[in-house]
Amino acid sequence: MSSIGKNLTRFAVAASAVAALGVVVPSTPAAAASATVCGTGYVFNDAKALPSATNRQATLFFYMKGNSACAILDNNTTGAKYMDLQMYPGDTKSAGERDHGNFSEYAGPVHSSTLARGGRCVTITALMKNTASSTSNLVNFKGGYVFSVDNDDSECA
Repeated sequence: MSSIGKNLTRFAVAASAVAALGVVVPSTPAAAASATVCGTGYVFNDAKALPSATNRQATLFFYMKGNSACAILDNNTTGAKYMDLQMYPGDTKSAGERDHGNFSEYAGPVHSSTLARGGRCVTITALMKNTASSTSNLVNFKGGYVFSVDNDDSECA
């Protein structure tokens, strides 16, 4: 993707998160592009600050389209970082996708076309380090995620 495309996409992802918080976002080409970050028909579902809201190094964005899920790990630091993002149904890594490498903008999108537990749960892992060989992590997240109104991830445990 071109630098302009990446920047428009990154702006669109941020605009989606702002819109999800109830803030009115003007109708701009970048805001409209947020619906196609993961592909046609995906809709913004949720965002999670990592490792925490008070120490945000990255933001994990979730999108849905029917029983398909998509995620993007946004780099909220300066400069490129090694990022590794995976998403898969239940414990079946082979049925999901992985994107890893050095990214200054974001890792992903990654998709899971089949969701576990009745079409609602995925396992997501997100790793972010200064370099691939770094021994300390900026982000090291693994968890189940439920795509539903209540986001009760206990169903995915």
